[in-house]
Amino acid sequence: MALIDAELPQWKLRRITYDEGEWHCALSRERELPDWLDQAVEVRHASLTLAILSAYIETVRQIEMSREPSRPSVPQTPREREQYEPVCCDNFA
Repeated sequence: MALIDAELPQWKLRRITYDEGEWHCALSRERELPDWLDQAVEVRHASLTLAILSAYIETVRQIEMSREPSRPSVPQTPREREQYEPVCCDNFA
């Protein structure tokens, strides 16, 4: 919990519950918002410590992903696999 407070001061523990042999942990920026409006990071694990640590790691991962520049949504294929080569069809005469 001290790690979360020190490294992610904007994020707070929203919920810790134990259900069917697993701990469910949720971190959130806006604890006072209803669940359906909040974008909490939720993880689960059999160990309470690992559930909290996993929530921390997932939160850091999401923060880093949001800082990265956007990537193309269509995967790029190497030229060797392409069946067609682009051809310029303009008439410059």
